[in-house]
Amino acid sequence: MGFREFVMGIPWVYRSFGAGISRPERRDWLSREVIQANEGMRVLDIGCGPADILTRLGHVSYLGIDHNPSYIEQARKRYGHAARFECWDVTDPRLTELGDFDLVLLIGVLHHLTDEEITVMLSHAAQALKPEGRIITFDCAIEPRQHPVARMLANLDRGRYARSTDGYAALVAQHFTPVDVIIRHDLLKLPYTHAIITATPRGARSQAQDMPGKHG
Repeated sequence: MGFREFVMGIPWVYRSFGAGISRPERRDWLSREVIQANEGMRVLDIGCGPADILTRLGHVSYLGIDHNPSYIEQARKRYGHAARFECWDVTDPRLTELGDFDLVLLIGVLHHLTDEEITVMLSHAAQALKPEGRIITFDCAIEPRQHPVARMLANLDRGRYARSTDGYAALVAQHFTPVDVIIRHDLLKLPYTHAIITATPRGARSQAQDMPGKHG
């Protein structure tokens, strides 16, 4: 584990850093416009970190998974009365034994994983998702003509596998049908590019066209 991974693995450092560089509306936009959780939904958050997104999901049945015991300990202290947390790797096969979920969240996860790890994780996630459910990914991205600072920060991220939006979508498409692909350059206080993908299980009916469009 490198120094960046060690430092950012400390919950208060991770939370303070994120709060310092994020625009206040970032999480509200993500929860309100993208996640759109309804009361009573079952939500599986893979790579949940300290699980701060939970405060914006409303009254849902929430299970957070993370491999970092410090994150899970912090999440249990703050939200254990309202949710369940497990210290598992994101590729743990036990993800397939949890029942059916309405939403699977992968917030800031894919750019930390190799293609092979993503393939295993998404295979498990596909088995955990209801036929009418949705999976949502949210990651830093490397895009043509992006701000040079945004490209530099993506390359310096402790997640070593930042990809293009098309690269993320191709991996998701192995097990799901991407129905909405969004590129945002304005969610942080400094130049940065995020790729957000919403997808449904293969064969699920949606209003999407055969090829998802990008917008931002």
